[in-house]
Amino acid sequence: ASFTRIDGSSLDATIESLQARLEAIPGDHVSWATLGLAYVQKARITVNPDFYPRAEGALDRSFEIEPDDNFLGYAGRSALASARHDFPAARDLAASGLEINPYNALLYGALSDAQIQLGEYDEAFGSVQQMLDLSPDTASFARASYTWELRGDSERATELMQRALDNAPTDADRTFALHHLAMLAFDSGDANRALELGLQALERSPDDPAARFGRAVAEAALGQTETALDHLAELVLAAPEPGYLVYYGSLLESVGRTADAEAQYALVDATRALFATNGQLPDADAVLFEIRIGDVDQAVADAEAALETRPFIAMHDAYAWALHSAGRHDEALTQIEAALAIGTNSALYRYHAGMIRLALGDEDGARSDLATALSINPFFDPLAAPLAAEQLRLLGGA
Repeated sequence: ASFTRIDGSSLDATIESLQARLEAIPGDHVSWATLGLAYVQKARITVNPDFYPRAEGALDRSFEIEPDDNFLGYAGRSALASARHDFPAARDLAASGLEINPYNALLYGALSDAQIQLGEYDEAFGSVQQMLDLSPDTASFARASYTWELRGDSERATELMQRALDNAPTDADRTFALHHLAMLAFDSGDANRALELGLQALERSPDDPAARFGRAVAEAALGQTETALDHLAELVLAAPEPGYLVYYGSLLESVGRTADAEAQYALVDATRALFATNGQLPDADAVLFEIRIGDVDQAVADAEAALETRPFIAMHDAYAWALHSAGRHDEALTQIEAALAIGTNSALYRYHAGMIRLALGDEDGARSDLATALSINPFFDPLAAPLAAEQLRLLGGA
């Protein structure tokens, strides 16, 4: 989950303002650090990893000017390391910043992001609480919401995201909170509420990519498939983010448009290669994508390598699915149990668990997991959700 809330237009204005300031005052290490942070955010919003080297350059310049008392520089370097999926470095850099300034909420946010990806859940929840105590604002309430979502308490997660919305000072912040409320509703199976909240988000920021994606996902769940496909086609032209492309491809595949789906998957491959050349390590979505296109051996290898530095539940789930796809079902079961260990209510994880148990001959366990997946969210994936329903029917569970 990303908790950056600046929209594209205000971020561009911020970058221009910082660049103008640094032309006038080139020795301002705080502005260089802030510019580095802004470039990291720009890379995420535009899906353009060319901004990573720019971020690195700005942060290096900040540290050249002020090598010692530069907690904001550490926040920027931590954010850049997280963007590249180097979470051990992100954690250590945030901790170094906190040694300089132990009362900085931004650093606690960066630290918690890294700790979650490292599977250090108790420590991460503590860091989020520190952030919340120091600065009870949209960013800290959003992170707190995510910690409860991870633990399977969607009601508490929704309450906290509503507080993030109530505290939102700008349209960008409100759009961000409304989108996350929409996705919490969707992940709990309430597509009508998800669409309602998604449309509210788009009223405030019509061009926000995440909100546009959330609207399309809800439309597809409600059977408005052609409308969803039209919206996704427009979205991926503006923001070719791999997650959007994969979902678009899945929805195309679900209505028989296989060639169009493969065209989207080819774009995903190109985008992933671009990020890899800029130092980004594979994530869980990349592993699941490799399985989807039949590159199972690569998926297993990437997941094994990623777990060394990113033992997050999503990576355990992706590794489980890779092992299952490779026929290694016993090992897959161990990994899916690790993915479910902290109580996360994920329809996708439960679907994976059900299919793994089925492969091991545990029909009762498979029936239970598949029924749970569909009770959490019957629309969780355009391709997998119908497969789950059909398999459950064959097992006599529905």
